[in-house]
Amino acid sequence: MTGSKLIVDKALRAATHLGSAKLPSELLAKTGATAWLSSAAAGGVATLPDLPYDYNALEPAISAETMTLHHSKHHNTYVTNLNVAMEKLDAAVTAGDASAIIGLQGALKFNGGGHINHTLFWENLG
Repeated sequence: MTGSKLIVDKALRAATHLGSAKLPSELLAKTGATAWLSSAAAGGVATLPDLPYDYNALEPAISAETMTLHHSKHHNTYVTNLNVAMEKLDAAVTAGDASAIIGLQGALKFNGGGHINHTLFWENLG
């Protein structure tokens, strides 16, 4: 089992059991989260999704400048850092380095969460 597969399996178990509530599968399907998780499980990489609208589509409520910054910089940084962490995780699992695996938990949660949260944000604004 690759490191990415291990993390995704644990993330799916955690995400689908929030207390006694289950995360609706329709939400995962709508946002593309299922595709991302499947890609990560197969050793794929996270990618920055295209927005389903132009950066200026939400003006005047949200400026094009704010949308551009959050999509092309903030969200892109989460994606980049998540891919780096997943590569390190695969190497650590291959090497049997439990210490490194544990040390990567924060980066995987922070960047994976940032990527999924931003993806949900873009889809829900659309």
